[in-house]
Amino acid sequence: MKTTLFLNRLFTLREKLLIQLVEITKPIYGRFFQKSKIPWKVNLKILKKFPPKTLGNDLALFLEKEGLSLMPKFESHDVYHVLLKYKTTVVDEARMQFFLMGNRKYSLYIIGTNVIAVLFLPEHIKAFIKEFWRGRKALPIAQWNFEHLLNEPTKALQNLIFKRPYQDKPFAF
Repeated sequence: MKTTLFLNRLFTLREKLLIQLVEITKPIYGRFFQKSKIPWKVNLKILKKFPPKTLGNDLALFLEKEGLSLMPKFESHDVYHVLLKYKTTVVDEARMQFFLMGNRKYSLYIIGTNVIAVLFLPEHIKAFIKEFWRGRKALPIAQWNFEHLLNEPTKALQNLIFKRPYQDKPFAF
């Protein structure tokens, strides 16, 4: 029982350290590596006006549920959560970064995040490797302009990414 409590506290400490590291590095990354990115012309209020089950509306629901707002120049990150169905836990954030690297999205930030995730969360290496290969099999999405896809059905985009046929409604016979 004491060992389990100790391990839980250790995991919580590692999570807190990783969260702090992200909060410290995010503005630096944004300043030096996101210079050419143009912030989206939408906010939560606008996203809520998109029809139900579209990427825009689902993004609004995700942001509200998580208590987040769109960060200028980092909007795609939240879209990845919606399309790829990752939660905002430390482990899921790391899993998402491994998916993106497998999906051929290479950046110093993703590579650094993945190295740190392996060092801090070695018990999740199998899950990280699985996500890398899941990303490798998926349609590459790093260059997609998600702002122009906000009116598209989320499920259709997910099916496209994972190479599954899209069905808006079940077949009626």
